[in-house]
Amino acid sequence: MEISCCLCLEGTRIIIEDEIGGEDEGSSYKCCRGDVHVKRACFYVSISALVVCLFSTICMFFGVYTVNLWLDIFLIVANTVVAILMMIGLYYDCAALLVPFIISEIAQCACFFILANYVLYYTFAFRRQKFYQKFDQMLMVISIYLGIVICIGAIWAATKCYHYLRQKAEGIYPDSGERCMWE
Repeated sequence: MEISCCLCLEGTRIIIEDEIGGEDEGSSYKCCRGDVHVKRACFYVSISALVVCLFSTICMFFGVYTVNLWLDIFLIVANTVVAILMMIGLYYDCAALLVPFIISEIAQCACFFILANYVLYYTFAFRRQKFYQKFDQMLMVISIYLGIVICIGAIWAATKCYHYLRQKAEGIYPDSGERCMWE
């Protein structure tokens, strides 16, 4: 509820305007400077997660994996499943199907943050390494931190979309009647 005052010739009037808690579809559920709706951003996030899973799978066939082969296989399968669940949730406007993606991304960010700090600590603590080894480890740490920043953006978009879909299910936002992955 918003109260605004207006000064007229006769005196002061109080105008009471009823609004939906400051959350309107036009501004609150947009990202990228108001150009992209969060549902579309979530769709882009799920597509990019699937592309990263495909890239990781191709790298594994060539013998390149990050930490451990079985850990990478687990992460590829888990990320593929939660990305597909998110796409299904977007199609059916089901906010609950976005939760596994949000939880798995938060857990992965925390684990990779611990890994990056561990590598960073031992890069400086272990003195018998050559310069090129330390340089490689620093590049890995920087890439992990960059990945965490990108992941935080994906978590933010998915969380905003979750809130939008919940409010849409409650009837706050009108339903167009047709199913689609984005708005």
